Amino acid sequence: MYKNKYVVSIVVAVVLLAGAARLAIELPSVQQALLKTLTKAGFAQASEGIPQPDALQAFVCGSASPLPAPGRAQACIAIMTPEHLFIVDAGAGSSARLSAARLPMGRLQGVFVTHFHSDHIAEIAEVNLNSWVAGRRQPLQVYGPQGVGIVVSGLNSAYSLDRGYRVAHHGEALLPPHLGELQATSIAPGLALEDGDLKVTAYLADHSPISPAVGYRFDYKGRSIYVSGDSNVTEATVEAATNLDLLLHDALSEPIITAMSDAAYAAGLDRNGKILADVLSYHAWTSALAALNSKTEIGMVGLYHLVPAPSNLLLERIFMRGLPDNFLLTEDGQWFTLPSGSHDITVH
Repeated sequence: MYKNKYVVSIVVAVVLLAGAARLAIELPSVQQALLKTLTKAGFAQASEGIPQPDALQAFVCGSASPLPAPGRAQACIAIMTPEHLFIVDAGAGSSARLSAARLPMGRLQGVFVTHFHSDHIAEIAEVNLNSWVAGRRQPLQVYGPQGVGIVVSGLNSAYSLDRGYRVAHHGEALLPPHLGELQATSIAPGLALEDGDLKVTAYLADHSPISPAVGYRFDYKGRSIYVSGDSNVTEATVEAATNLDLLLHDALSEPIITAMSDAAYAAGLDRNGKILADVLSYHAWTSALAALNSKTEIGMVGLYHLVPAPSNLLLERIFMRGLPDNFLLTEDGQWFTLPSGSHDITVH
């Protein structure tokens, strides 16, 4: 009986405290005190930055395809070492992921674009703005296959008024105007960049009828990551994946897409059915990636640009059906850390 009274007393106290807190937060003085505390904590955390281990790292800033995927941004992978920061593609929603992760955008060196579908280039301008505001000291380089100059020229033109407004508002000392303009660098399959211990190699992708399209392999102090962009599995993929630590590859679940297309046709939504059926031909099926894994020495395969991104446990199980143990579905906000002088891969 005494125990029951004690429990009741605790419950009553909690309810009263909750009610008092609810009333207190309506007071302007309490609001200001909480605001001051929270903002100080937030900026103190931002000033600390993020850990910079002696490692090759990949951050998933976008794991979705154009198909609707709540909670996921479109294609974006950040590649980082203690001396380097690059981004592969920048789809819709990816700049918010980068900001939330507190990546050191002030030292962003460039964006590697795999091809020019909208879900891979939609937020290049936002990435440019955010890194410019963060104090980037050189114009942002945009590397890509033939056609990158058209995209960069268009973005510079479209955002010219915006740049002018921001310089007028904050001043040239804070935002040097020439650092707000993107610069295009056209690349072909082969060595795309070599900077210190980092080497970036471009490989031709098969995303027909989109041509040219490429994927990028990053090698740093004996560790390696390949980011496919959108591509079927080809001999070039096999070459890029040979003796590879981490493969981040676009992935399509044929059973799910086929079921969606059939259902759309059955419902009389012929346009939707055709679009879904068309998608089958130019993304890597999970079965093809499993076959690739058996031919090469890949440490880990992370599936991204998911077609479609699974929205529940059933779809996750179907997506991963028949795949080896070294495969995983990526999520936005996920880190892959490959320490130098090791074969380990940490996922968090």
